[in-house]
Amino acid sequence: MGATTSAARRDHAIPGSARMTRLLEMARRIAQTEASVLLCGESGTGKGMLARFLHDCSPRHDGPFVTIACANIPVELLESELFGHEKGAFTGATDRRIGRFEEADGGTILIDGVSELTPTLQGKLLRVVQERAFERLSGTRTVEVDVRILSSTQVDLEPLVAAGSFRKDLYYRLNVIRLDLPPLRDRMEDLPALAEEGLIAIAARTGGPARRLSQAALQRLMQHNWPGNVRELNNVLETATILDQSPELPVGALRIDAPGASGPIGEATRRRYSLAQLEENYIREILRLTGNNRTEAARILGINRKTLLEKRKRYGIL
Repeated sequence: MGATTSAARRDHAIPGSARMTRLLEMARRIAQTEASVLLCGESGTGKGMLARFLHDCSPRHDGPFVTIACANIPVELLESELFGHEKGAFTGATDRRIGRFEEADGGTILIDGVSELTPTLQGKLLRVVQERAFERLSGTRTVEVDVRILSSTQVDLEPLVAAGSFRKDLYYRLNVIRLDLPPLRDRMEDLPALAEEGLIAIAARTGGPARRLSQAALQRLMQHNWPGNVRELNNVLETATILDQSPELPVGALRIDAPGASGPIGEATRRRYSLAQLEENYIREILRLTGNNRTEAARILGINRKTLLEKRKRYGIL
């Protein structure tokens, strides 16, 4: 697909308040360069979509676009996922396997959740950023790649740099240009267009007709705070299309908290939950809103990832 066609599609997919229009104009200019870009924003704000927009508008648009979600891959497997491995590198490695960097050769790679990288992997990534070269796990041959590197984070990296848990040299290499995506609650003027796009996408995916929102349903969406941002909006819309088959979706099909209600707190009060039941339901809700991103969920909950893991095990939350 040509760059013009791809860019037009992505423009249509990222609706256009004045703030977002300026962001896209800046992204289009940046796309013509080879500069590393750090995409920042809360979970669900569309960092992956903006990364794809950068790729589609770039001279690399005919090459591959590869994403690796660091938060969703166990730490012990992440090096192999990024750089590949040789046969026998570990138990179960019966064949050579190329990693995401080799898959992205000639195109663009998005390292989603770069804050999740261990110090060792940060060092290996720094070398790739500087030299575009690496070795597969247990390999001796140096692999060279021609790839543009984008990275994204939903946590502020500067405090991590100050604390020594994220390499300063890597931070400055990745943060040549920074783009900040605003949360949905700060650009509610985009919500009607986002909802329309979401319903069109659902129809295309399911093969059914495109649905529309009733005025009351749209008004209800505009009243919500959207802690899960665009991802939460799309989940609400998909649930509504499953629960109600009407061409025009009524407000009753929307599974979101009533204005002024407190979500799990309100449900806990009505059902007389214990504190443990309330905690379990709240953790489940935060994980759902963050797309099961445990780093972001732990941040919202005010605990570390280890404590979150312990609580998930306690409550049987997979």
